[in-house]
Amino acid sequence: MTQMASSDDVALTGERQTAARRLLADPVITARTHPDEFAVIRTHSDWLIQQFDRVLGYELTVAAGHARLAKEGLVHSVTQPLTRHSGARFSPRTYSYLALCLAVLVEAPPKLPLSRLAADVREAAAEAGLGLDPTDRMSERRAFAAAVRHLAGLGAVTAHGGVPAAHTAGGDEDAWLEVDPEVTRRVVAHLPLSTSDPGEFLADMEGEDPSGDAAAEVALRRLLAETAVVYRDDLSERQRERLGRHQWRAVAELGALLGCDAEIRAEGIALIMPDDAEAERVAVFPSSDPVGQAALLLVERLIARIPPESVPAWTVPVPAELLETEITAVLDPEAGPRRRWARTAFSHVPEPEDLTTRVLELLQDARLMRRSPPDASRYEGWSLLAAAARYGGRPYHADGSAGGRGEDA
Repeated sequence: MTQMASSDDVALTGERQTAARRLLADPVITARTHPDEFAVIRTHSDWLIQQFDRVLGYELTVAAGHARLAKEGLVHSVTQPLTRHSGARFSPRTYSYLALCLAVLVEAPPKLPLSRLAADVREAAAEAGLGLDPTDRMSERRAFAAAVRHLAGLGAVTAHGGVPAAHTAGGDEDAWLEVDPEVTRRVVAHLPLSTSDPGEFLADMEGEDPSGDAAAEVALRRLLAETAVVYRDDLSERQRERLGRHQWRAVAELGALLGCDAEIRAEGIALIMPDDAEAERVAVFPSSDPVGQAALLLVERLIARIPPESVPAWTVPVPAELLETEITAVLDPEAGPRRRWARTAFSHVPEPEDLTTRVLELLQDARLMRRSPPDASRYEGWSLLAAAARYGGRPYHADGSAGGRGEDA
């Protein structure tokens, strides 16, 4: 009987932690878009609401048809850009269309044609003094369509008939949208502050280093939960001292909420998510998609090429020529991962130029590499960071191929 109760407790804890990881990765979960996950969140809503508030200071709202985790703080240090289905990041134009769509949809009827939304967005843009027209040239239509697809993925709208860019021109076959007003109002977690300066807006939202002890501990846990790797050298003196005093307690609290482990080293701290975290889109790195696999192989090759004993422990400069040579070898269409991907079910492998950009962006997001200054030329100014060392260790031959484990190692 005791063993049965213990197994039940483990299963219950695992369900709650899985739900918490899912909300941390996707703060809007609806019954329409994720019925099974939303059912688990509703079942454990009381525990999740209490724990998110206590551990991270985040407000979780669980309604009849959706759950919304409203985050705050860490605006500058933790910023994950939205992406299209292709993996390309949203452009400023696409973000503008997303904001205009939300402004229109909060007062829209329950159902409307996509062409009607496009017309209303055009009017709203004109009122705001923006030269945007989703019925204009194809680049405008694609940006608008990407914004609508993102809202559909959140559950704010349901698109019947798809959202191809051609529909926004009001052709013979028009898609139509079913609007969920409650989810639409929840997409923006915090009302914009009354300022016309973007920098001032972000600064007012930032709350990563409060002075009070209780608030400071919450901010520390947010930093660890939302940042792939927290490096001590990146922190202020007060934050480093706070991390040294409270790191074990912070890791224990986050482990109880998210079911994660932690790797604590002299250089910094990284949370290690369970093996199934990739399916939950929680883990930043590594991953099984083409970009993730190329990034992993690039890190392995760079570590094998640079002797760690000759450089500082936590940051290793990567010569531009070496980086260009290695990423070219990784993305060679006749060898390595691109040839393997051609034999898999991947429907699309990005072109080398696009893939190069995404690989380097992923390694930045995973805090395995950084570039200084940020606006340097493509291969200039890059460094490997300390956490990259955990992905090294495989020997390479003089030609850069992996040794001893075959092509698919």
